[in-house]
Amino acid sequence: MRKICLSRKALEEKSKKDEWFSSLQYLNANINDLLISNSFLDSASEFCYMDNLAINALEWKVDKPSDFAIKGNSKHITKALGWFTDIPISIKDKDGKIVKATGNFTHIDNGEPEPMLCLGMTWIRKVQGVLDPNKNQFRMKLHGKAYIIPTFSKALVVKNLPKEEQDQASADSSFSSLTGDRDLKKSV
Repeated sequence: MRKICLSRKALEEKSKKDEWFSSLQYLNANINDLLISNSFLDSASEFCYMDNLAINALEWKVDKPSDFAIKGNSKHITKALGWFTDIPISIKDKDGKIVKATGNFTHIDNGEPEPMLCLGMTWIRKVQGVLDPNKNQFRMKLHGKAYIIPTFSKALVVKNLPKEEQDQASADSSFSSLTGDRDLKKSV
């Protein structure tokens, strides 16, 4: 019985993570001449951050060292490796005009296979941004001008469960169908 409870808890946590992932709106952003296609707006995070691959590609050194941990929107806790301040982010609006807005970014090591940039709520508020995932756009105001930035969502990648979890999921569904059958017989 304990194993069933753990499976349900794990499924609930996975569901929360999937819900967070599906709420992200991606956009194409440039820092200097580096296109970071894995850039996203995360209204659930206060921090803006860049990963090791982006920092290494830009050949930057940390502006300000840091020594704290960041707990993201999953169970994963990441150590902040430093800060970068007043970094200009370039994005294109729907008419192809390049818009630049600066931000402060935490340097993290997340082990991702491609450069990543997260624009969190501090940056979103700075540009008076409003996410509209239904229209795949991000509206922002900068220096008195309004811009509409096209965004997109990424589909969830479903990984195969390990054999043990597949067996447990099968046992869980068999258990619920057995109890359901038993309850049905009782009510007849």
